[in-house]
Amino acid sequence: MLLVSLLLHLLLPALSYLPFFSQHSIEKPPVYRVNLVNKIVKNPQAGRPEATPVKKKPVVKPKSKPKPKPAVKPKPVPPKPKPIPVKPKPIPPKPKPAKVKPKPAAKVKPVPKKPQPKPAVSRVQKNNLQKRLEQMRAAKQKKASEQARKDRIAALKAAALAESSNIRSPIDAAPVGMADGTGNEAGVSAIAFVQEFIQQQWSFSKYQATGAPEAEVKLFYNAEGTLLHYKFLKKSENSIFDDSLLRAIAKSRQLPQELPEAMSFEIVFNLKDMLAKP
Repeated sequence: MLLVSLLLHLLLPALSYLPFFSQHSIEKPPVYRVNLVNKIVKNPQAGRPEATPVKKKPVVKPKSKPKPKPAVKPKPVPPKPKPIPVKPKPIPPKPKPAKVKPKPAAKVKPVPKKPQPKPAVSRVQKNNLQKRLEQMRAAKQKKASEQARKDRIAALKAAALAESSNIRSPIDAAPVGMADGTGNEAGVSAIAFVQEFIQQQWSFSKYQATGAPEAEVKLFYNAEGTLLHYKFLKKSENSIFDDSLLRAIAKSRQLPQELPEAMSFEIVFNLKDMLAKP
C-alpha cells in the first residue's frame, strides 16, 4: 500500500503537464472602431467597420474614330456670260409742291377727371387675405427650419468625416462591414454607428476616472436620425460619469446620416471603452 501511494504522488504532478490537463485562456474578440463615413445598412456584410470605402473608378469607353467621308469630285462651273452695258435713261425733274398755309387749331377745353371710387373690401375678403398671409408665413418658417436641419446635418457630416479621417483599418483594401456580418450590404450596423458617434461626442478627464463605471441606456431615433427620447436602464455608481454620458447624448440628438427606419438601441457604455477612443 505504501508503494502504491508513493507511485500516485509521483505520477500526479507529471500528469498535470500533459495536453489534456492544460488550461487555455480564452481571448476576447478585439473591439473595432467604426468609420462614420460608412453607410448605415440593415444587413451588413462580413468585413471591418473601420475600413474606408473604396471608390470605384469610372470605366471610360474608348472613343471610336470617325469614318472618313468619301471624296466628292467638284462639279465643273460653267463660265458666266458677259454683262451687256445698258445706258441709263434721263430722269425728268420733279415738280415743286405748292405751299399751303396751315389752319389754326381750335382750342379744346380740358375735361376734369372725376375721382374713381375705391372698391369696398368685405370682411370675408379680409379674413381670406389674413389666412393666406398666415399660411405664407407658416410655409416660410417651415422652409427655414428644414434648411436649418439640413445645414446641421451637413455640419455633423463634416465633423464626422474629419474625426473618421484618423481611423485606418489595419488590413489594406478591407471590405466595409461588420465582424459578425452575415448580410450582403456594404456598410455598418446602426447600433455600432450610434455608439461610435456618441463616444466621439463624449469628453471626460482621466483624472476623474475612479473604478470601472458602466451604464446602459436605451435610445429611440426616428428614420431621419433624430433622437426622440432616451432613458437609463442602468446607471453607474459614478455620478460624474453619468453626467458626462448625458452631455454626450445631448450632443448626439442629430445623427450625420439617416437610418434605414425608426429604431431603438440598448447600448452599454463603460469607462474602459470610452477612454480607449483617440
